[in-house]
Amino acid sequence: MKKQNFVGVTEAPIQAGTRVLMRVDYNVPIALDGTISDDKRMQNSLPTILYCLERGAKVILCSHFGRPDGKPELEYSLRPIYEHLKKLLPAVTVEFANETVGDAVAAQVAALPNGSVLLLENTRFTKAETANDAEFAKQLAALVDIFVNDAFGAANRAHASTVGVAAYLPSYAGFLMAREIEALSMVTVEPKRPFTVVIGGKKAADKMPLALKLADVADHVLVGGRIAQEWQDDGKQHRAVIHVAPDQGLDISPATVAAWRPILENSQTIFWNGPLGQFDVDPQNAAGTNAIAQIIANSGAISVVGGGDTAAAVKDYQFTHISTGGGAALEFVEGTILPGIACLQKGEN
Repeated sequence: MKKQNFVGVTEAPIQAGTRVLMRVDYNVPIALDGTISDDKRMQNSLPTILYCLERGAKVILCSHFGRPDGKPELEYSLRPIYEHLKKLLPAVTVEFANETVGDAVAAQVAALPNGSVLLLENTRFTKAETANDAEFAKQLAALVDIFVNDAFGAANRAHASTVGVAAYLPSYAGFLMAREIEALSMVTVEPKRPFTVVIGGKKAADKMPLALKLADVADHVLVGGRIAQEWQDDGKQHRAVIHVAPDQGLDISPATVAAWRPILENSQTIFWNGPLGQFDVDPQNAAGTNAIAQIIANSGAISVVGGGDTAAAVKDYQFTHISTGGGAALEFVEGTILPGIACLQKGEN
């Protein structure tokens, strides 16, 4: 697979007064008391925001949150996220727009001081967003001068705020987007070998095609979790040796860990998607996943983790990169050209 090129935010002509529309992924978990229970996605957006602010730009943030049915729903408002964002940017003026587009929003953007932030309301409060409606995209684009996409987790969606606006604006990748592309490219573009893939998780139907596709480019594929219990060999010859956990239950066994250890310790590149046990049912089922995580962390290999469940399971271990995008990371590794990246490629704008 060829490396995917893009234009980074450092190449953008940002100066005092430049209006920057920045697509972020603020689809974060909110507790019953209305507080953000995990703000890593918000934290990850700060470097790009601060880069723009330091140059005197007006930063207009847009994001989806949840799955409202194309109309305003209070439970999916970004206002709680706005309250948390103010805490993350205590020295910055941060304002909130009750709508995503329209005259009132345009007036807020015009009045926004240089070096300040405006968070727009949920982009999915209209069906025009997910339909990638051209008129809606034009209205978003009319608010600003340039577009910066830093929402890798939404890069696999061809929506108005991820792809549509790029047709009307000079468009750039934020630091998080660039980091994701560079890191995931380490396992898709001439990976250092031996290259080992670890596949687990519950969604066997989704993971089976991924495992078999990666078996054509990897040297070893280690299969655990639900997919090991439902594994079906396609009967084809693959480059990789496929190792299916023979005794998969609620977790992989110590014997499987022992069998996989030398493979992982000898690897130069490792990609991992999917926990190897049902740790969310009982913490005792995390032993196998933790053991494999420790082996990988100590291996010295380039190690990339993709997928939200996997990231949660291995958060206490050090890897080269833990992707912020579950589905987007998997599609990228499969070789899919993500629409949210394609529109940022050199020569596209």
